[in-house]
Amino acid sequence: MKYLSAIILASLILFSSCSSEKSNQESAHSASLVEVINLSPKDFQEKSSGGIILDVRTPGEIAQGKIANAVELDFYQSNFLSKALEYPKDQEIYLYCAVGARSLEAARLLSQQGFTKVYHLQGGIQAWYQSGLPITQ
Repeated sequence: MKYLSAIILASLILFSSCSSEKSNQESAHSASLVEVINLSPKDFQEKSSGGIILDVRTPGEIAQGKIANAVELDFYQSNFLSKALEYPKDQEIYLYCAVGARSLEAARLLSQQGFTKVYHLQGGIQAWYQSGLPITQ
């Protein structure tokens, strides 16, 4: 019974994050002049070495592991935007979170602030891990 409850809960979480991601994608596309580019984990790994990788998760989430060389910048902190605005707006910015909804929202926000090269890890670090890509502590 516990196993079934866990499967149902996991399914609900994944379903809600996917629907949030879709509505956020539509908002991001219509609300900004620069499109946020969604990348698969493999494409994110290949392309992100030339830019700044932002992990927008909380410190508790990051303690479980992160992508190498990622800068920790908690989206829920009040200083998120002011810290993000310290980076050059023409620099490539690669964002990720746990499953993709929060980082897509952060990417949309940066795009609205004039960042011109904004990339988003579709599926978040969960998709990264499921693809067999490395995570550091």
